[in-house]
Parts: sequence; C-alpha cells; structure tokens
Amino acid sequence: MAVRSSQSPVRPLAADRSVSRLLEAFERVPVAATIRRAEDLPQALASPVPAIFFLRAPAFHLGPLVWAVQARGKMAFVHIDLIAGLGKDRAGVAFLAREIGVNGIVSSHGNLIAAAKADRVIAVQRLLLHDDLGLPSALTAIERAQPDIVEVLPGVIFPEIADLLRGRVAAPMIVGGLITDAGQRAAILGAGARAITTGSVALWQ
Repeated sequence: MAVRSSQSPVRPLAADRSVSRLLEAFERVPVAATIRRAEDLPQALASPVPAIFFLRAPAFHLGPLVWAVQARGKMAFVHIDLIAGLGKDRAGVAFLAREIGVNGIVSSHGNLIAAAKADRVIAVQRLLLHDDLGLPSALTAIERAQPDIVEVLPGVIFPEIADLLRGRVAAPMIVGGLITDAGQRAAILGAGARAITTGSVALWQ
C-alpha cells in the first residue's frame, strides 16, 4: 500500500491527539473511513471524514500513509494487531507513536491499550462480539484497560445491545463491521454510537 504523489508527504511537527477534538469532529461527520487497499485512500482523503483507520498495510509504508492523512487535517489511526512486519508489543506501539507520529492506535489487547496511553496517543480498544458468552470477560478487560474510545464490532448488532454496553462502558463508543447502508448507520448512531467506522465509500459523506 503506497501513496502516489508528485511530492512525498512529510511528517507534521506534532500530531493532534485530542480525544475531545476527535469527538467534536464526529459531531459534524460521524464516520471514520477504514482502509484496506491503497486505491481507496485518495477517496478517503477527498471525503469529509475526520479520521482514517488503517487496517492493512506493511509497516514500512505507514509513514507516508499517515502523513498524507494528517496533511489533509484528518486523524490517522493504525490497527496495530493487523499490520504486517510490526511487533504487537510495547516496542511496536512506541514505533507508531514516536517514529510515525500516529494520532491513535487500535488494538483488541489491553496491554497495548495501556502502552498507547503511556505514549499519549488516542487508545481505541476493539470489542469484538462473537457471542454473548464472552461478553462479560471482554467488558471486564475494557474496564481494566480504560481506553479512550471503544470500537464495537460487528456494528449491525449494536442497536440491540447498546443499553447493556452503556451500563458497563464508560468510554465513548464507535461502531464498525458489516455497515453498508445509510439505514444501518442511522440506527447505530440513533442507539448512541458517536461514529461508525466503515470501508463503504458511499458512507464516507
């Protein structure tokens, strides 16, 4: 995955890592674009979304990708669990935070959330709901890690469990996974999510 440009993007002097400013931006456009393929990035950059989540990318390509996002005034998040060639450990978090200068890090693992918070980047913990049997332990892990934001997946079930989650999750919630149309987006936001994360280009507006 690479950015084609006549001029390579450069790293900003400082990344905006304010949760409050991100949430304010989500009030205006409650969507974050998720990027898996390089060819989707130009559309995300041109869209009004305030944040872009990278789910697949080789570690050695991340710098220009992240800096291209930040050059557009958007926040760049990297899902550390899914990046090829990057350690899923504190050193990997430090590389993203200090060398790349990401705005935020996404992970399902509480220890990486703690590391992200220690490096003062926005920490987004994924809550992946396979079934209701694992929900209590997953919620306990989130309460222990205290992320800045919780991303709930799959998004299509969020309206049914939103009340339960609000009783246990103190952090703002965003919702992703299998969200493909405006009706789903409206239902999820109506149930209390602050934003959706989606790879559906039609919803990046």
